[in-house]
Amino acid sequence: MLRSEDAVIPMADKFEQVTFLIGDAQRLAMLNKVPAYKPFAPEIMGFIDPFSQYLFQLPDVKQWSDVASLAFWCRPASLRQMQSRYAGLEHRLGRGAAFHIAPANVAVNFAYSLLVGLLAGNANVVRLPGKDFVQISMICTALRQALNDHPHIAPYIVLVRYDKQKDVNDALSLLCQTRLIWGGDNTIAMLRQSPLGPRALDITFANRHSFCVIGAQGYLDAVNKERIASDFYNDTLHSDQNACSSPGLVVWLGENAEIREQAQRIFWKHFDRIVQQRYTLQAASAVQKLTQFCLLSAQVDGVKRYPLSHNRLMRVELPALSSESLSHSGTCGYFLEYQINTLCEILPLCSGTCQTLSYYGMESAALAEFIMAYRPAGVDRLVEIGQALQFTLQWDGFDLIYMLTRIVNV
Repeated sequence: MLRSEDAVIPMADKFEQVTFLIGDAQRLAMLNKVPAYKPFAPEIMGFIDPFSQYLFQLPDVKQWSDVASLAFWCRPASLRQMQSRYAGLEHRLGRGAAFHIAPANVAVNFAYSLLVGLLAGNANVVRLPGKDFVQISMICTALRQALNDHPHIAPYIVLVRYDKQKDVNDALSLLCQTRLIWGGDNTIAMLRQSPLGPRALDITFANRHSFCVIGAQGYLDAVNKERIASDFYNDTLHSDQNACSSPGLVVWLGENAEIREQAQRIFWKHFDRIVQQRYTLQAASAVQKLTQFCLLSAQVDGVKRYPLSHNRLMRVELPALSSESLSHSGTCGYFLEYQINTLCEILPLCSGTCQTLSYYGMESAALAEFIMAYRPAGVDRLVEIGQALQFTLQWDGFDLIYMLTRIVNV
């Protein structure tokens, strides 16, 4: 049986209990029969416009900055800007039904994945996180309102919850032409036990880590250091550092050790003030951070912990950088640190597990030139502090519009 929000709807026996937040069993069964749109189709753009407006109109939206950011991201001007970066789409169509598996620990990721699937012209079924985030309820409310205005888009959106039963994964995987797996290595391995159709493909977003480089002199020259600290907070503790793009390691760059240490001291002073004002640490997370530090100390000689004024933050100085350093990253205010003289010293961090390099106090062109010159296996994104969580159509090294469409060769 598959059940909707309001009723239990019979389907094939291989399904157990699936909760429909948007859509129903009949719509799900027909998902791979729905004709694909062209990317950035006017019908889809016309649907996303009121969805963005309804998000902005939600009574509590100002209390949830990730929902407000989503509304801003998909507003009409933003979508037109995204579309302007693509040329030669006139002979592309969506690949067909897309099955999205959202990560369990990031509330709004499912919505970005859904919107990308729509923008590429596909019908979509999204498995939502099991946790009942407030943000999910808010986003679903706005989606329902927009679907009331644009009922012809309803066949393209199905949102479900279920307890990861393999038979449901099997059925949804065979239904789709593209499967997008957000959620790390274990989730990918589990989902890959469910076969895809002969022409279907996987787009996987594996476990990744990110770090930040701050040019010490550039930071000291900055006028609004409080704003930089606030931006860093949004990159990290707003999501408890659960996002792959949240930096877990801060690297201080500069030829003068005194300048590096001065920048480091001032930065954390500003950040500490914001953390005490805005961050609530759960007791279990405090224990987890201490445990992680003890384990790291047992594995790596020379690790040092900076003195603590409270347990919301834990700063840990590494004795050296290696290809394993990012794997020691933590969450909930656990930050690794290291000081370097030259940019070349970060190369051990730039392995295939590295996703985002955020920065401040240096030129983006210099960082891009560095990455293209040394060609490391990792670093898919270069963003300024404050933009680490800003979603784009190019993610984890994939261009999602191209990956989710097929070419009609004329």
